[in-house]
Amino acid sequence: MSGPTVLAIDTATPLIGAALVGPVEREWSVRAVKGSDALLMPALAALLDGIDHLDAIAVTVGPGSFTSLRVGVAAALGLAVARGCPVLPVSSLAARATPHVGGAPVLVLLDGRKDRAYVGLFAGLGEPLDEQDLPPAEAVALAQAPFIATGEGAEIWRGLVEAAGGVVAEDPQSSPALSMARHAQGRVHEAIAAEAVTLHYIRPSDAALPVG
Repeated sequence: MSGPTVLAIDTATPLIGAALVGPVEREWSVRAVKGSDALLMPALAALLDGIDHLDAIAVTVGPGSFTSLRVGVAAALGLAVARGCPVLPVSSLAARATPHVGGAPVLVLLDGRKDRAYVGLFAGLGEPLDEQDLPPAEAVALAQAPFIATGEGAEIWRGLVEAAGGVVAEDPQSSPALSMARHAQGRVHEAIAAEAVTLHYIRPSDAALPVG
């Protein structure tokens, strides 16, 4: 293992996760319906045990659960300030697409609650071809067969995906933190100052990032 030392944090869904790559490779994840902050901070301390330097912290900034996202971003910003390193904001949808791009289009589905889906359609690495907040049937209709579906919503709406000619990835409910960290090693130059990081909500929200 080599390359820049990067910590990745993902709290966009109830399955929260974090990973470290560099001189060592470590990962952690847990399903947390509530109280993600109480679980995340001790896990981050364990991941960073013995690590004196970080080149960057990658963190998902949305879309996803409003409350949980703020927990992850606040943790990333606090660590970035304490460690004196920049932050790489990552789309929650792109984080889940990255392990699967390179062949068929990738449709990422997250449960937006209230019978809505956060959806992104990817043909390659980078920005999605389309990123919206839609009813599940309309979200799945963005892709043309054949396509791969991933993200927790892919399992929830498996019937819609398969009826549209898509294939659900084998790991739709796994944390993308480790692949985030590995991918971020090649993007450290894109990281920005902690104070410049903002949350990305597709759906309008009154939620605001806690200050202090």
